[in-house]
Amino acid sequence: MKTPRWIEQPRMLAVLTLAFALVPAGLAYVSFKAACERDARLFETAAEVLGEQFKLATFKEVTFLTALRNQWRFIEDKAHPDASRLPPAGWLQRHPHLLAYAYANHETEKSIRVTWQDGKIPQTSIGANLTQDGKLAALLETARLGPPASAFSAVIEGEKLAVAAAVPDAEDLRIVRGYIIGWLDLKHLCADKSLPLIADQALVAAASGTEGRAFEIGGEGEVNWTAWITRGPGFTREYGTPTSWLGFVALGLSVLPLSVLVMLASRAGKLRAALEAEQLKNQFVSTVSHEFRTPLSVILSGAELLEAHAASLSETRRLELLTQIKASTNRMNDMVEQVLLLGRIESGALKPNPQPVDVTALCREIVQEVQTATNHRCEIEMKLESGMCELDALLLRSVLTNLLSNAVKYSKPGSKVWFDATEHVFTIRDEGIGIPNADQSHLGTPFHRATNVGEVAGTGLGLTVVKRCLALCGGSLSIASEEGRGTEVVVTLPS
Repeated sequence: MKTPRWIEQPRMLAVLTLAFALVPAGLAYVSFKAACERDARLFETAAEVLGEQFKLATFKEVTFLTALRNQWRFIEDKAHPDASRLPPAGWLQRHPHLLAYAYANHETEKSIRVTWQDGKIPQTSIGANLTQDGKLAALLETARLGPPASAFSAVIEGEKLAVAAAVPDAEDLRIVRGYIIGWLDLKHLCADKSLPLIADQALVAAASGTEGRAFEIGGEGEVNWTAWITRGPGFTREYGTPTSWLGFVALGLSVLPLSVLVMLASRAGKLRAALEAEQLKNQFVSTVSHEFRTPLSVILSGAELLEAHAASLSETRRLELLTQIKASTNRMNDMVEQVLLLGRIESGALKPNPQPVDVTALCREIVQEVQTATNHRCEIEMKLESGMCELDALLLRSVLTNLLSNAVKYSKPGSKVWFDATEHVFTIRDEGIGIPNADQSHLGTPFHRATNVGEVAGTGLGLTVVKRCLALCGGSLSIASEEGRGTEVVVTLPS
């Protein structure tokens, strides 16, 4: 057989061999550029998700201050608030980013004195004249001249956000009686381990800086601050693109091009999975934000009625409006708590902590809370035959509260719900709308709601939280349901 002439020419053979070897190197280079683009898109998506979570956290703190401002407007003795005029016990735990809050009397243009203050770290002293602080004086002046229902803010010392809302007279909105002021710890908010992207060190956030993605955070009204978001070690470790050109060239010249393809395919799969996860988080933020609209509308409409017609409204009507505002605020708090709990579970920050618990007392307390939250919509018949058990009370409370709330929410007003507790087995049964067969295979899927829920409000996260909590404590859940004929749920915990 005749040997081809090009084989006898070393230079030609070297060129052909090099060209053949550069093919995988070229593919690696193209893949590298694509990975860089995907990396940039993934970071941008993750930064937007974290920014939306910061917005929700800021919104929660400002809503608390706004509710306090609306309450304070109708209190006569502002100088000596008693316990009934302050937030309920445990507000510090519910608002971990709020350092302190205070009320200041608007005496004259040059005298705005602190009447009382409370918080983890005192930001003012009783009797202090806030006009002596330039930034606070400008902030209070803005609040005095702004709309009565708005809150205004200013960044202090780079890591604290002062939020102020003017408290107008109950009868004349043009008269400013004082100010509710709160100090938010932005450094603590930017390091909140309950947010998965921060807990996993995927992203690093700061309240001041010059590097990274500057994300404008808007809380409520004129409350704004800037979060600087950069890649963290977890992001680079999991999703970062390769940076060594020599490594790619060596792989291109390797005799094992298949290993290169496997590596690239694996990286592409991880990036796709990460992008899908970020899209799910975006849907999560969008759904929760949508569910905030109804209680917010109730709060705003009630506050506007009180502001515009407080003098002409009867005492009964004013109490009804305040009750509606309080119920809507509690509903928003419950949604935020559920979101934070799910985030802690997903990030692995929440660990089971079994301790001796009086299960009967805990169940009675949960039933009372559900009855109060649902305005006694249904009668809950209890059969409690359990005593002291070793279990995690927080996880059990989340499970039973979600299941009981669902049973009441999807039942007709005035109907009955049965709740039995025996040792480590809990059974909840109702005669509500039931679950269609087509939806039963999707139970526990985030954001999925049955097709027959109609206008009943919800996020589709209740059963997701239930399943995650039971998985943590080793429990099991069984659901038997028929559309139009009710549902029976059985929770079994390890003994």
